[in-house]
Amino acid sequence: MFQSIRRVVFPIGVASVSLFACLANAQISPDFPSAPTPPNPLTKTLSIFRANMQDKIVKSADAMPESKFSYRPTKDVRSFAEILIHIGDISYYLCSNVKGDAPPAPATGKVSKAEIMAYLKAAFSYCDDAYAGFNDARLNDPADFWGRKTNKMFILTQLPSHDALHYGNLVTYLRLNGFEPSGGWF
Repeated sequence: MFQSIRRVVFPIGVASVSLFACLANAQISPDFPSAPTPPNPLTKTLSIFRANMQDKIVKSADAMPESKFSYRPTKDVRSFAEILIHIGDISYYLCSNVKGDAPPAPATGKVSKAEIMAYLKAAFSYCDDAYAGFNDARLNDPADFWGRKTNKMFILTQLPSHDALHYGNLVTYLRLNGFEPSGGWF
């Protein structure tokens, strides 16, 4: 009896799946345009990653009280404030390279939380301009990375990678001081 049922049900099932697949295909016109591709998908993706990391860095800096900006887990590493200033310095350096500007001098004399936050946000804003004015056609344009010849894509990938690296430091410093980072899951 099982053999009889299988001989009937199996072919009907195969025919049904085939019919539904044909009907599903019939719903889409062969002339239906493809989904539009956003302009500059590579630079757009890099910009999203960069903006995400920079948002997390600012939230981390906001979460750390000013009294803890001088915190360093060991004498051999940067303080919380020094990491933030370093991130700002590198942001200016790399984005000036992308823009074709001379890099500004590194920050000096920034000691209060307000000064450091203003410097960091200004560096991130400067990078917003660099990324907004860039397109995929220029990714292979020549660039200089501390005396080494490379291309603009390398520079554009280094910035969010560098930010992600130091965001990890900031999270560790926050946790060691009993604060919860608000960076989210990504």
